[in-house]
Amino acid sequence: MNDNPDIETLDTYIRKVENQEIKGILLKLKNEIRKSDVTWESVKNILISLEQKDSKSAKEIFLLLLEKTD
Repeated sequence: MNDNPDIETLDTYIRKVENQEIKGILLKLKNEIRKSDVTWESVKNILISLEQKDSKSAKEIFLLLLEKTD
């Protein structure tokens, strides 16, 4: 799966989060993007919620998600 320990995944990022509210939003995002019928609108709404609660985490997640789509 992920042989390079330097590459962070959404799962490893979530494990490091201590704020339970942010962790909950991230878990919701993780579950949503794993659905076979995921829509951009549903993901966007979760990302907006994350950005409103913690813009630093949101930026890190944006970069993490973009990195994984290369």
